[in-house]
Amino acid sequence: MIQEFMTQDHRECDNLYAPLEQAINAEDFEKALELFVPFRDAMLRHFAMEEEVLFPKLEEFIGGGEGPTYVMRMEHDQIRSIINQLGEAIEAKNCDKALGLGETFMIMTQQHNMKEEQVLYPMSERLPIDQEETLKKMKEV
Repeated sequence: MIQEFMTQDHRECDNLYAPLEQAINAEDFEKALELFVPFRDAMLRHFAMEEEVLFPKLEEFIGGGEGPTYVMRMEHDQIRSIINQLGEAIEAKNCDKALGLGETFMIMTQQHNMKEEQVLYPMSERLPIDQEETLKKMKEV
C-alpha cells in the first residue's frame, strides 16, 4: 500500500523532470522555468510526506539515531540543494550548469529512490503501523 503509493510518486516526480531537461537542452529558459516550479513542488511534497509522516512512523519501531531515516533525510537535504541550484541556473540561463546539475540530480535521486524502494518502503509494509492511516496522512501533506 505505502510502497506502491510512494514508488508511484517517485515515477511521477521523474516524469516531471524529463520535459524540464528537454526545455533546458533546447535553451528555452522561459519554458524551463514554467516546468521547474511543478517539478520542484512535487519533489518537496514527496520529501515532506516522508519526513513529516512516514519516517516518524518508522522511527517509532526502528528508532531514530543514525539509522536509515537519518541517511534519507541527509540525502533529501543534498537533493534539495541541487534542486535550488538548478532553479538558479535556469533563472541565470546557464544551460551547461543547469544540465550538469540535472545530471547530478538524476544520479543522486536514482540511487536514493532505490534505497527507499528496496529497504524503507518494504519495511513500512512489514512493521505494525496503520497502513491506511499513514497513507491518508501522507496524502494530506
